Amino acid sequence: MTKKTDMTFEELNNKVDSLLANTNKKMTDLIDQYNEQHEDEHEIDTVDLDYKFDSLSDYIYDYSSS
Repeated sequence: MTKKTDMTFEELNNKVDSLLANTNKKMTDLIDQYNEQHEDEHEIDTVDLDYKFDSLSDYIYDYSSS
């Protein structure tokens, strides 16, 4: 049986930040791909997308009890 190690606050924050950065990139790429295929139709703007992920990134600090 593998022993689980305790995760520090910093490790949690780093893992969440990496996950969000990866998801932000993938989401942006998907939207860009859609926009390229539908240039003459409804375009999805990504101007505020980074801000949405920044807000999620702050979640760990905003809701920590220390």
